[in-house]
Order: sequence, then C-alpha cells, then structure tokens
Amino acid sequence: MERITRRGVLAGGITALASGTVLGACSSGGGSGGEQERNTQVVLPTFTKYEGVNPDWKGDETLLDGFKEYPADPVVGVQEPPGDGEPISFITNIPGAIPPQMDANPFWQALNERIGSPLRIDMAPNADYETKFQTKIASGDLPDMINIPPGTADLPGLLESTCMDLTEHLSGDAISAYPYLANLGPDYWRPCVVSGAIYGIPVPRMMSRNFMVLTRRDVMADRGIDPDVQPETWDEFQDLCTELTDPSRNTWALSTMPGNFANMASGIPAGWQRQGDGSFTHFLEHENMAASLEAQLKLWEAGVINPDAFTANSSAKKEWFNGASAIMDVDSFVAWTGYESTNIGNPDFSVGGIVAPSNQGAEPFSWVGSAINNITGFSAGSSHSVETLLAVANWFAAPFGTEEYLFKKYGTAGQQYELQGNDPVPTSRGVQEVGIGVQYIADSPMAFYFPGEPDIAERQFQVQERMSENLSRDMAEGLYSRTRDQKGGELEAPVWDAMSQMAQGLRPISELPDVVKTWRDSGGAEVAEELAEAYDAAGIE
Repeated sequence: MERITRRGVLAGGITALASGTVLGACSSGGGSGGEQERNTQVVLPTFTKYEGVNPDWKGDETLLDGFKEYPADPVVGVQEPPGDGEPISFITNIPGAIPPQMDANPFWQALNERIGSPLRIDMAPNADYETKFQTKIASGDLPDMINIPPGTADLPGLLESTCMDLTEHLSGDAISAYPYLANLGPDYWRPCVVSGAIYGIPVPRMMSRNFMVLTRRDVMADRGIDPDVQPETWDEFQDLCTELTDPSRNTWALSTMPGNFANMASGIPAGWQRQGDGSFTHFLEHENMAASLEAQLKLWEAGVINPDAFTANSSAKKEWFNGASAIMDVDSFVAWTGYESTNIGNPDFSVGGIVAPSNQGAEPFSWVGSAINNITGFSAGSSHSVETLLAVANWFAAPFGTEEYLFKKYGTAGQQYELQGNDPVPTSRGVQEVGIGVQYIADSPMAFYFPGEPDIAERQFQVQERMSENLSRDMAEGLYSRTRDQKGGELEAPVWDAMSQMAQGLRPISELPDVVKTWRDSGGAEVAEELAEAYDAAGIE
C-alpha cells in the first residue's frame, strides 16, 4: 500500500522513469508490457513552469497556488491571434446551463476576434455528453477539436485512428513554440501518449479534482453550527448530518451517498496500489471495504441522505445544493468554485469543505484526483494545420495572471465583469455568457482565486493543506492494461451495483467477498497482472 505525503505524492504515480522517458496508454495490439515499452521511447514535452506571478499562498509540485487578487498589470503573452481566419469546430460538454449561442453572446463574439477564427462549439450538458460524443464518433463527421473523456472505451485505438500525431511538435524542447502548453507538467501529458506517440492536449486537474464533502457554510452558520467544522471521526460526521437533516422541511444533509468519502475515511488508498511483492491490488479488495460499506449503510438508515439520491442525476443534485434542500454535496475544488460563481448574486451563499474523518480508528486518506479532465484531440481530417490548432490550444492554456486568462475566464470589463480594484467581479450576464466550454479545449492548472472574495481562496487552500497530510494516488495512472481498456466498464459495473445495494441495505455486506471474487475471475486478476507487467516495462526506478 502506498501512503504518501504532499511532497511524496507523485511517487504514487508514474514519475521516476528510466532515461527521462515516459509512458502512457497503448494501442490494442501486443501485450501490455510490450506496448508500454514502446511508449517509454516517447520523450514528454519539456516542462517549463510559468513564473510570471507570485502567489499569496504558495503550493508546490503537488499543491495548488492561491491568490488574494488579480495582478494589476496582466502580461500579454500571445501577441497575434492564433487562428487562421477559418472556422474551428469543437465538441464538448457543459457543466452548467447551456449558455447563449454565438449570435446572442457578445463574449463568444469577442473571443472569436481574439482567436482570429470563429469558434463553432457543439455542446451538450454533462448528463448528455457521452451519448452525443459516441454519436459523433460513430458518424465519422468529426469536428476539428474533440473533447475526449479519458474513460472512453478503446481510447488508444480511437486516438490513433482519428487524431493527429503531435509528437514532433510537442516532444522535448519542441514544445517551447507553445509556452503556455509547456506550463503543463509531465503527469498531465502521460495519458496523451499512446502507440508510441502524443495524440492530444491534456486538460489538467489532479489536486483540483480532489473530492471532499462540500458544505453550505451560510446555512450551517444560520443554524448555529460552526461553518468550518471538521469532524475528526465518522461518528461526529454522522451526528453533524443528523443535525442538518429535517425531512419535514424537505431538507437532508447529503445530496448523494458519499461512497469514496467513506472509503477514504476507512483508510482505503486510491485506485490501484502496488504491493511489496510487485503485485497490484484494487481498492475494492481492501480489507476495510466492509467497514466503509457499513458506514455508508448507517448514513442511509439514519435518513440523512436525500431519498432520491440513487436515482437523481447530477444536475438535480446540484440544484438541491444550490437551493439548500441538501446542505452537503460530494465534489471537488472545481465544483466548489463553480457553486460560488453560479450563486454570485446571493451575497450570503458560502461553501466550505470537509476532509474525510477517521472511520473506526483508521488513518484516513485524501485521494489525489485524476491528472486530467479530458484529452483534446485534433481530428486527422481537419483542414487546419497542426500548427494553427496547437497555437489556439496554447492560447487557451494561458495561466493565471496573464491577460489571456483574464479574458477567457471573465470576459470584458463593463460587460461580463466589473472591476473592483484589480479583481474582475462577474456580472450575472457574465456568468451566463462565459460558460461556453472553452476550458475543455485547453487550460492551465487551477489556481485558488475568487474575484473580490479572497476568503474563498484562503478557505480552499486551507482545506487543501488539510488534505495534504495524507494523500494517496492511484499507482496505475499512466499504466496500460489491455483488459482494463477493453472491459473496464463491463468489469466494474456489477461491483458498483452490488455496493450500491449494500449501502442501501438491499443486499448483505457479507456477500462482498463473493462480489470481489467474481470481479477477479471475470478479468480483475488479469488487469492486475497486466498492470504489474506494464510497471516493470516502464523502467520505473
């Protein structure tokens, strides 16, 4: 089992590689180890961290920086529009409400001018994107840029068959032509390496995707509860949930079953872990999984979770949290900032974060989020040059403190935001118009910052520091398993269904060993063997 602290968190992933080379996923041909070896020959883009701003709360190679205000004189890093004058098409999901379309959206129109090419964005709500994406792929009529979810079936085959090979333009020092993309570290690029080549642009996440229990601080304060409470034990957490629940007022503590939160509280490390003998084990095999399910069942039986939690979609659960019919949600720093932005018109609205407490005396973990949100692939059939598409992606990867970041996130002063000191405080119009999904073309690592409200960024940084006391990272991230690539969803779905039933008392927890055995016999054991083979082939020191 890998137990790591903030400075050692990257040791839990694929970081110490022989000869400075790297690895990623692989094509479906050949064994896992053989394809992994092939990918180790790909030199990742040279990492050149952007040093143009000084944070008020400084992170490190793992933790995110925090800022009280926007710099007074943002740097303009891209002097000429990167586009070629011709329309550039893009398909993506949208996490919030669908925004005004281009003909009714001044921000979108101004962005087109900045880019130097009209952006044609085909968007869908989160809940509908998988269907829309699969339909588009099946049609063969692909846009120039494609938001590709990392869990897509046969991802290596899809990237290799439909997307441009970017290796010669990005590998090693070649990326210096795109300095904002060079600000993305090696962990973000690894999932883009397949079949011995770089096939896309990573949209970074990692710490920004760390999950916690988000809370409505304002509601808790109104009820006389410490809005920044951090329960030390699972029992204390359940007591807090009980105090916040009032079904007679259509109010429950939790919008959803906090399954992985309970796993972390029970001392279960993230994802796959490499054992001392070189074998790999999955978190669902951990000896404390039954204790986690028991903790979840207690919450369900206590009636502190919305009774529709197992049938409602994510959009409904967000509405519950926004409307305070749920006082807690399970999500990430990205969602935290999103909630604050959505409710910017409510001066009382305030979000906090609870880190996993100890369940039954276990030393709790915080799981490091997945390195990327998505891969942006460039269609091999695009009429645009690879240099044009990379230049556009480079513009969208502009980091905090730059003029490009200020515009892409907030728009134009007097329209989408009003200046308060140096801070671009969004207007309600701005919140609607800016959310067109361009953060999924390319982006920089998240910075903790909220215009005009430095307390939000400070709270986020403090929660991150609490998480950093005992981080755990999936050691299989960046390793390829052909069985997992081809059968991952098919293998795991029955397990999640069974655990969901156990957490609701519809199936005895005592049947967990049988469920795990079926998973192993159906391919889980094969995945573990392939991951061990890939780890050895990667030349990890």
